[in-house]
Amino acid sequence: MQDLQKMIQEAVKNSGADESISTELANKLEKELSDFVTLNSLKAKLSVLFEYEKNYLELVKEFKEEIKFASGIQEDLRKERAKFFSETLKEVSSTLTESQVENKVASQWLKELVDSYTKSLDLSGGLIEEHTLDMIGTIRDKAKSQKNSVEISNQKSDA
Repeated sequence: MQDLQKMIQEAVKNSGADESISTELANKLEKELSDFVTLNSLKAKLSVLFEYEKNYLELVKEFKEEIKFASGIQEDLRKERAKFFSETLKEVSSTLTESQVENKVASQWLKELVDSYTKSLDLSGGLIEEHTLDMIGTIRDKAKSQKNSVEISNQKSDA
C-alpha cells in the first residue's frame, strides 16, 4: 500500500500542478484506490462466506431425513415420559389400590417402577443424544472439508 502511495505522489508531482493541488489530488486518488482494494477484498471474503453457507445448506438438505428422524425420536421420548407420569403411573396406582395391595408395598413397588422407567428413558435419551451428536459431527466435518475446497477454488479465481 505504501508503494502505491509513493507512485501516486510521484505521478501527481510530475503532472506539473502546484503542490497544494498535487497533494489534494494524491490524497483523493489514494483514498479511491484504497476503497477499491478494500471493496474487492470484502467481495472476495463475502463470496467465500456465501459459498460456505450455500454448501452448509446443501449438507442440511442432504441430511434432512436424518435430522427429522433424530428430532422425531426425541419428541417421541418426551411424549412417552409425559404419558408415563400423567397416565400410566396413575393407572398402576389405581390398580394397586383396587387390588387392595398394602400401601407400604404399593408405595415401594411404585417407587421402583418410577426409578426403573426413569433409568430406561434416560438411557434411551443418552443414545438418542449420542446419535444426534454423531450426525452433527459428520455434518461439521463435511462442511469443513467443503470450506477448504471453497477457499482454494476462490483463491485460484482471484489469481
